[in-house]
Amino acid sequence: MSAPTREHFAALPAPPAPGADDEWALFLDVDGTLLDFASHPEGVHVDAQLHDDLARLRERLHGALALLSGRTLAQLDDLFDWSRHAAAGLHGRQMRFSDGRALATGDDEARVAQLRDLAESAMAEIPGVFVEDKREALVLHYRNAPRARDAVERLAQELLRRAGSDYTLQRGNHMVELIPAGTDKGRALAALLASEPFAGRRPWMLGDDLTDEHAFEEVNGCDGFSVIVGARRPTHANFALDDPRAVRAWLRGLAARNA
Repeated sequence: MSAPTREHFAALPAPPAPGADDEWALFLDVDGTLLDFASHPEGVHVDAQLHDDLARLRERLHGALALLSGRTLAQLDDLFDWSRHAAAGLHGRQMRFSDGRALATGDDEARVAQLRDLAESAMAEIPGVFVEDKREALVLHYRNAPRARDAVERLAQELLRRAGSDYTLQRGNHMVELIPAGTDKGRALAALLASEPFAGRRPWMLGDDLTDEHAFEEVNGCDGFSVIVGARRPTHANFALDDPRAVRAWLRGLAARNA
């Protein structure tokens, strides 16, 4: 699926008003969309207002609200108290549907573990960078050392060479991730959209990063609404919000309409 990328956007339309809640579904990226970036992934904060707003919207949509994230499902559950709700972790490698059914392989942990020591040893020689071990994936972060981008990219290419063709590199905001091939948020969104209570609804997807572009394309193909968060351009998204603060305000307004 492909579509022209965009530089300019129309004003973001409002979702259907209360009373038409079976007509639309909401898919949300986490870091850089719901949450402001932190120097380390463990440093993010979910405030009580956001927690309550997501709960109200999830109830209003009869469960048709899912988180799509590069984080693991376990991390999403800890951050958002989300263990009983639909989500895609590791960009869709881990899936949980609204009925509680979960799909997670764990087949890649042994191979990733073999590469972890190499990654950590090499990253230790580059000031300001670090490795995030997701067990099925490895993330090389350089947010605190943007000048290390080229060195991190070279290491990522070496990890990919050793991992083999079953893996690929996913680039994002100040990071490069080694993940199993065939994993992306577009496929995850499509799988959720084919299940209840998402089936037949018009999807909205909010995301900020390159990792969200597959989901934007999937949503556009369903005549949905794709929303880029932040200044990254170009993008397949059709609409834009300035930053996570604007996203939280938008969600708060939606939740309040159901009060």
